[in-house]
Amino acid sequence: MHKAVAYTKLRKPFEVNSVHMQTLLWDRRVVLSILDAIGVPTPPRLVVSRDGGAKVDADAAAAFKECTGMDIDRVLARYASNSKSVTASEEGIEVDGQFLEKTFIEKPADGENHNINIYYSEQKGGGGRRLFRKIGNKSSQYDPNLKDISTEGSWVYEKLMETESFEDIKLYTVGPQFVHAETRKSPTVDGHVKRNTDGKEIRYMAKLTQEEEDIARKVSKVFGQSVCGLDILRVQGKSYVIDVNGWSFVKGNDFYYDQCAKILKEAFYRSVQERPLSLADQIPPEISPEHSWRLKGFVAVFRHGDRTPKEKLKISIMEQSFIDLLQGSKREVVFRQKHQLESVMKAIDQCLENPLPEDEPKLKSVKEVLEKKHDLAGTKVQLKPKFDPKTKQLVKLQVIVKWGGEFTHAGRHQSRDLAENLRKDMNILNREVLEDVKIFSSSERRVRDTAQVFARWFLGDPDSLDGVISESKYLLDDSNAAKDQADAVKRQLKGLLRPGNDIPDWMLAQMGWKAKLPQPYVILQEISAIMGRMQRVMYENWATQDVDNIQRRWCCFDSPMLFKERWEKMFRNFASTMTGEESDEAEIRRSMHPETYPDPSWIPALYDSLKYDALHNRQFLQAIFTDESANADESFEAAAAAAAAAAATTNPANASASGTTNHRSSSDATGSVPFLNRGGLSDIRRLYKTVKYMFDFIAPQEFGISDTEKKNIGMLISFPLLKKILSDLDEMKSAENARTRLYFTKESHVHALLNLIYLSGVPTKVPRNTLPELDFLTQITFELYERNRQSVPEKEYSLRIGFSSGAHYNSVLDLRMDAEHCLKVAPRRNLIPHLLLEEVLIYHKGYLNVPNLKSIEEQIEERKLYYAQEDNDH
Repeated sequence: MHKAVAYTKLRKPFEVNSVHMQTLLWDRRVVLSILDAIGVPTPPRLVVSRDGGAKVDADAAAAFKECTGMDIDRVLARYASNSKSVTASEEGIEVDGQFLEKTFIEKPADGENHNINIYYSEQKGGGGRRLFRKIGNKSSQYDPNLKDISTEGSWVYEKLMETESFEDIKLYTVGPQFVHAETRKSPTVDGHVKRNTDGKEIRYMAKLTQEEEDIARKVSKVFGQSVCGLDILRVQGKSYVIDVNGWSFVKGNDFYYDQCAKILKEAFYRSVQERPLSLADQIPPEISPEHSWRLKGFVAVFRHGDRTPKEKLKISIMEQSFIDLLQGSKREVVFRQKHQLESVMKAIDQCLENPLPEDEPKLKSVKEVLEKKHDLAGTKVQLKPKFDPKTKQLVKLQVIVKWGGEFTHAGRHQSRDLAENLRKDMNILNREVLEDVKIFSSSERRVRDTAQVFARWFLGDPDSLDGVISESKYLLDDSNAAKDQADAVKRQLKGLLRPGNDIPDWMLAQMGWKAKLPQPYVILQEISAIMGRMQRVMYENWATQDVDNIQRRWCCFDSPMLFKERWEKMFRNFASTMTGEESDEAEIRRSMHPETYPDPSWIPALYDSLKYDALHNRQFLQAIFTDESANADESFEAAAAAAAAAAATTNPANASASGTTNHRSSSDATGSVPFLNRGGLSDIRRLYKTVKYMFDFIAPQEFGISDTEKKNIGMLISFPLLKKILSDLDEMKSAENARTRLYFTKESHVHALLNLIYLSGVPTKVPRNTLPELDFLTQITFELYERNRQSVPEKEYSLRIGFSSGAHYNSVLDLRMDAEHCLKVAPRRNLIPHLLLEEVLIYHKGYLNVPNLKSIEEQIEERKLYYAQEDNDH
C-alpha cells in the first residue's frame, strides 16, 4: 500500500478507488465513526480500545477532509484514546459506564482480522460461536465453552441483530450510480455455507429500498471507493450497515459486469479528456477537440439581489373588522398593494373606536407601522386564521405586518454586472443560447426587480422585455408546506444550543463547525454579552450626540430613527439587559423565564441587519457604537488592520490538526470567548465575527439537520422547481436550437434545491458543508452540452452543475466601500464533474418516484399562500 500511495503522489493516475482513503477501512472503529457522522444506521455497540485509540495517517485524513469537509480527528473523538474501564459479566459487558447485554458480537478493531466471536445470553443457550473465513462449507463453529470476552487487544462489541429470514444482504457499488444487491444465508445461523452445483455460494438478487440505495451511495462516496461492498441487515423494517469493504466484486453475474464495464469505460474516457493538452497526441480521435462539447442549453436559479433588512410585527386579534378581511377564506391571506393596506388601516381604525384594553396598545403599534411603511414596496400584511378541527369555528386570527426587503441600488449594480458578465460567457460558449431566453420570477417585488434589471442587460439592453419575464408563484413563491417540519428543526437547533450542552464532535464536524472554535452555545452567550454592552453604548451616544448629522447621506429610504428601531428589536432579542422602554415576546419570555437564552432562529435577522449597516451605513454604525468612555484610540480602519494582522499570525491548520477537543467544552463558558480577546477588536467587529460563525452554522441547518429532514423540507419547498428544471433539460436535449431558462427566487428555494442536488446521490466535487453562505445573487446553474463523435451514431449530451455564492465577502467590515455599496458576485465553480446528461437525470428523477410523492404534492397545493385579488399593475 505504501508503494501505491507513493506512486499516486508521483504520477497522479486516475484512481477508481482512492488509494489514500483505503486505509480508513483498516480499522473498524474508524469505519463506524464515519458511518455515524454521515447518518448511516449501525447496530448498538461499545468499543474497547487498548492501543491508544483509533488513528488515521495524515494522507488519509487530508483526503477525507477534501472529500467530505470534515476533520477526521473530530469524527474519531469518541474512540481517540484507551477505554478507562472494562467490566465483563455473565449478563454482558460494561465499558466506561455504558452496558451492552448479551447476545453480542465481538469484532477485532483490525478490519483485516475476520476472526469474530458471538457470545450468547443464557436465554439463547449460552456459549458462543466463532466466525471465520469460509473453509469448505463452513463459515462458523459453535463453541459451548466460549463465554469470556477477550482481555487483550482492541475490540468492537455489537448487539446481535435478529434479521428477517436469517439472511444478510451484500451490496456492491460501481460508483454512486449503480448498486447491485444479493442475499445470502447469514454465517451467524449455523455456519453452513449453501453452494450450487458449481461449488459457488448460493445467493439471490435482492431489490433494495430507496433508503438502502442512498446508504450505498453515501458509503461509496464518503470512503472514496467507487468499487466497494457493504453488508447490511434488515431488522423490523430498518436497515443497518455492519461492514464496509473496498474492491468487492460480484461473482458470476454477467449483468453486473456489463454495467461495471460500461461505467468504468466512461470514467476512463472522461479522465483522458481532463488530461493536460500536452498529451493531445495520445487522445483517441473520437474525443479530440474537433468533436468537443458545445453548449446546447443553460438553466439557472438565482437568489434576488441586495435588499434592505426585513422586519415584522405580530399580533393576535378576533375583531369582526379583521375577520371580514378574510372574505370567507380558510387559508392565509396576504395584502400587499397600497389600497389593500389601506383597507387594513381602516379595519384598525374601526377597532380603535371602541377597543378592548388589552388590544389597544398592539393595534396602535400596527397602525404606526403601516402609517410609516405602507408606501414602501416591501410592506405587506398577512392574516393567518386558525380553525377548531371539530367545530370548524375560527378560534384565532393572527395579523403579521412585514416591511423592509426593498431592492437597493447595490442590488441594481450587482444584477447588471452579473448579467453583462454572463452574457459575455454565453457569447463565447454559444451565442445561440441568447436567442431563446425565458425568465421566471416569484411575485415578490425585490425578486421581480432583480429579474427585470438582469434581463435587460443579459439580453443586451433591448427596447422591450415583453414576453421575456413571467411570474410563477407556484414555482418560486413562498409556501407553508414545509412550515411544520422547519419549525421542528428550529426546536431541535434551540435544544442543541442550550447553555451547557456540548454537541458531539462528530456532529460538529458534519455541520462544518470549525475545530478551533468553542461550543456553539458559548458563542451564542458571547453574542448576548456583546449586545448588552452595545445597547448601553447606543443609548448613551443617542443622548449625547447630534445623531441627525452623524451621517450626511442615507440610502434606501433609511434614517437614524429607522436604524434605531431596527437595532432595538435586535437588543430585545439578544441583549442580557432590559431597557424597560418596550415589551415584546422576547422580553416577556425572558422576564418570566430568566433561564431562557436567545433563540438561534434570531441569528439570521441579526446578521442581516449587521451586514446591511456595515455596507450602507458604515459611518453611522461606527459612530453610534463607539464607546467614548473606554478611550478607544482606534479607528475602524485601524481595527481592520489589527484584525487582519491577527488572522495572518493564526495557523488554523495547527489548531485543527492537534486533535484536542477540550477547548470546546463547557468549562470555557465562564467568561468571554478567549480567541476573540485580541487587541484591536471593537465590540462591533467582535459581534460581526461571532454572528458570522453562528449564521454559517444555523442557516443551512434550518432546512434540515439530518439527511431525511433535508430531503423532506427540500421536496416541500422546491420540488415543483426541480421538476420544471428536469423538464427544461429534457426539452433542450430534443430541441432544434439552443435556449436559456432562468429562475429568480428567494433564499429558501435556493437552500432547498441545493440540498436536493446533494442528496440525489450525484457525484459532487465540493462537500456541502464547505460551501459559503448563499448571499444575494447566489446561483445554481445547469449547463447542457452536446457533441457528435465519429464512432457514436447518435449525439451525446452531458451536464455540468455549477454554483456561485453570489455577492459575498467574509468580512464586509474590512472593505472600503464606494458610493455603490456593492459587493462583486463570486465566479461560478463546478459542483459536479462533467457527467452524461442521462446519468445526472437518473439521480434527480428519483425524486419523481418517491413513495410519498402524492402526499408531498397535495401538501404543496393545500398550503400555498392565498393572495388577495391584485391589480395587474403591481
